[in-house]
Amino acid sequence: MKVRQSGNVKLQSATEISTMTEMKTSRIKLISAFFIIAGLLGACAENQTGTGNSAVSNANQTAGSSVEIIVQDNIEDLDKIIKLPFIPLEATYTEINLNSKNTTPQLPVPNEKRFVAVLKFSSEDAAGIVANAEKYRLPAPSDTDAETWFPPELIAKSQETGDEYLKGVEYAANDFIQPPYLNGKLTRLNNTDYFVLELFSF
Repeated sequence: MKVRQSGNVKLQSATEISTMTEMKTSRIKLISAFFIIAGLLGACAENQTGTGNSAVSNANQTAGSSVEIIVQDNIEDLDKIIKLPFIPLEATYTEINLNSKNTTPQLPVPNEKRFVAVLKFSSEDAAGIVANAEKYRLPAPSDTDAETWFPPELIAKSQETGDEYLKGVEYAANDFIQPPYLNGKLTRLNNTDYFVLELFSF
C-alpha cells in the first residue's frame, strides 16, 4: 500500500508540474504578445507625431519666409510705374509683392503691393514738388526707416542719431500716384533734396 501511495504521489506531482509548466508558457506568450502590440502602437503614434511636426515645421518655414526685394535704378522704367511731376537726378526703388506672404495660395487674395523709392531732385524741382504737395494737405514731421538698399549717404545720415531713422517732413503723394497704387506718402529728408516715396495698392 505504501508503494502504491508513493507511486500515486509521484504521478500526481508530475501532473502538477506539467500543468504549471503549461501555465508559465501561456503567461510568457501573453506577455510577449502584449509587448509586441505595445511596440506597434508606439511606432504608429511616433509616425503620426513625426508627420505632424513635419507639417508644422513646413508651415512655419512658409510663414517665416522673407519677401524678395529687387532694387532698380532705371528712371525710364520708373516713369511707367508712377507719375513723375519732375524727372529725378537719381532714383532707387523697389516694388514688393505682399501676396508672396500668403500661405494658402489656392485662396484668392487681392493684389497687394508696396512701392518704395528714394528720389533725388534738383533744388528747384524739390521746391516745386513741395509747393504742389502742400496744396493737398499740410506737411508734418515724420520719421522714415532707413532700408539697407538706400544710398550710402542716407544710411550714414541715419546712423548719426543711432536710431536708424531718417527724419524729414511728410507731404501728400498725390502727384506720384497712379494705378495700381491708391495711397501713400512723400517724405522730404531734412537738409537734403532727397525724397522717400512710399505707395500702397490697398
